[in-house]
Amino acid sequence: MTTRFFWCLAVLTLPLAAGGCGGQRLVSVSGRVTHQGRPVPSTLVTFQPDDGGRPSKGVTDDDGRFTLRYSRTEAGASRGRCAVFLTYVVSNEEELRQAPPKASKELKAVIARYGDPAKSGLHHEITKDGQFIEITLE
Repeated sequence: MTTRFFWCLAVLTLPLAAGGCGGQRLVSVSGRVTHQGRPVPSTLVTFQPDDGGRPSKGVTDDDGRFTLRYSRTEAGASRGRCAVFLTYVVSNEEELRQAPPKASKELKAVIARYGDPAKSGLHHEITKDGQFIEITLE
């Protein structure tokens, strides 16, 4: 076989390898979680696709803002309808009592109400790249 053949084969297969299995297309998604007009900090936000696909997750900062990640190395989320659920994240400092909790007991109880994907009642449709999603907790 010639060198030319190997180069042609490499050029033809590169787009397939770059696209990944199934050509998964991720879009960037960010948002903000609030309760009674105030930011919800230190909360893991999980978007679980209704079609059973891989979830995307992000943790809120002190202003309640998050950015979804598909994996450790890939930012974004799959397009489609998703169940959304929340989990309060205890920081190392908080666990060691070196820092106060970022959320009150009352706010932790509100977050816990949205902890089960089947019962959270939160659903959002991911439709476009750069989408910003407001999540307001009651």
